Amino acid sequence: MEEPPSPLLGCSKPHLEKLTLGITRILESSPGVTEVTILEKAPAERHMISSWEQKNNCVLPEDVKNFYLMTNGFHMTWSVKLDEHVIPLGSMAINSISKLTQLNQSSMYSLPNAPTLADLEDDTQEDLKSSPRPRLN
Repeated sequence: MEEPPSPLLGCSKPHLEKLTLGITRILESSPGVTEVTILEKAPAERHMISSWEQKNNCVLPEDVKNFYLMTNGFHMTWSVKLDEHVIPLGSMAINSISKLTQLNQSSMYSLPNAPTLADLEDDTQEDLKSSPRPRLN
């Protein structure tokens, strides 16, 4: 069972500032932008990540695992003030591990001979190539 998210106004935690690449500071200092809110979830437990990997028959990259061990997803929203009305404008979300979905690669949407992320991997990491790599949503 997921823990309800706790609202964090203005990104007070350093890891969330890094996660959003400083966009919270930019939004908060932009004219007309108001109500920049981040809903962060408690960290995922290691067994939740292992369970997802077993269920999907693949190994998540270490940086993805580390993200979920830091926070089990997050949601940031912001609004703008036009005249006297506050209008929701933007949203950035990262799903929790339980809502993470592996996408099956379809050639229907890819260009012929287009490079993939696998082409960019370092050849010295042969052991990582033996594990199926997920495409995440």
